[in-house]
Amino acid sequence: MQVSTLRALGLSDGEAKLYLALVKLGSAFAGELTTKANINRTNGYDALERLIEKGLVSFIISDGKKLFSPTSPNRLKEILLEKQELLESELPSLEKEFVSSKESEQATVFRGRKGIKSVFEEILRENKPIFAYGAQSLFGDLFPIYQKQWNLRRVSNKVRLNIIYNSTVRQRKKESLGLIELKYLPKDYQFPSTTLICGDLTLIVAWEPLFVFYIRSKEVAKSNMAFFNILWKVGKN
Repeated sequence: MQVSTLRALGLSDGEAKLYLALVKLGSAFAGELTTKANINRTNGYDALERLIEKGLVSFIISDGKKLFSPTSPNRLKEILLEKQELLESELPSLEKEFVSSKESEQATVFRGRKGIKSVFEEILRENKPIFAYGAQSLFGDLFPIYQKQWNLRRVSNKVRLNIIYNSTVRQRKKESLGLIELKYLPKDYQFPSTTLICGDLTLIVAWEPLFVFYIRSKEVAKSNMAFFNILWKVGKN
């Protein structure tokens, strides 16, 4: 295991180095351990105390000195579970504060792959019918596994999806997604971006470079739905 992995699990750099060194040594006094871990002795004592508090290190008194030993690495799993339980207990109140602090209209830009996933997760949380136009196959190309999982959760939540594609994307199969209705526009109708409407939420996805305009506004959603309805009448099954 690398120091970076333990840091990602919430340990400080010094804690990670000491724990890994102690696992290799089996047991050690503080001086030997800090030397092995190549960290300052004073900082090492503080880090050891924190590791003891986290249940990753124990000690006995031998010859008047503390002899430290590591606890099982499985303790790392327990720490993660404890953090998850703490988060789940605090999340409802935090979410409530987040919702109450949001303005009635909101515009944000999300960039990159993580940004795309973040807004697609939010559109699922709306749990309302989704309407998309200017759709392309790029979502499936960029996120083949995530797209499948996302659609499975959408269907599980009984959320319908109406999509207007350009006719060049006819290879998509309706039955492969579920709770979906597709229409296709003539080749002359070309859109460089994809627009999704769900309740008061409008997402405008630009695929190259990858970013999303996130707009929460009743009026914006209303105007985009009006345009969607026009295109829906033009589109063919």
